[in-house]
Amino acid sequence: ATKNFIEVVNKVRFRRKLGPVSWSTAVRFLIARKFDVARAVALFEQNELTRQREGLMHFDPVNDPLKSELHTGKFTVLPTRDATGAAIAVFTAHRHLPMNSTHQMTLQGVVYQLDAALQDPITQRAGIVFIYDMSNSKYSNFDYDLSQKILTLLK
Repeated sequence: ATKNFIEVVNKVRFRRKLGPVSWSTAVRFLIARKFDVARAVALFEQNELTRQREGLMHFDPVNDPLKSELHTGKFTVLPTRDATGAAIAVFTAHRHLPMNSTHQMTLQGVVYQLDAALQDPITQRAGIVFIYDMSNSKYSNFDYDLSQKILTLLK
């Protein structure tokens, strides 16, 4: 299944003059779709389109503005898991100040950390529990469009 996924995806990526997809990336998408190659390829393509549309292709976590975004602590993957082994990720809404951060930067912080969490085979199998923590939040902390974009990324 992994070889088949890589062949299909790389054929399209080669035509677009993009680098080949790695074995580990292929496995991540296949696990997410129970090794159904067609569904995994569709998920990969949707993921790539979303990343391109939102400007989430390249990350520089050691330099600003992404470095500052990561230090806000508004999004974090906890060092513990739920009872089923799923990783737990929390978006803390009261730490989000829409006037101080663009959608792109917030999404980069979220995607960068989710990508790191999904390197773990346990997380690949058990998934991620996403918590949108609204406690102690004010109306000024909420950003409906950003929430929709995060939901789209999680799908």
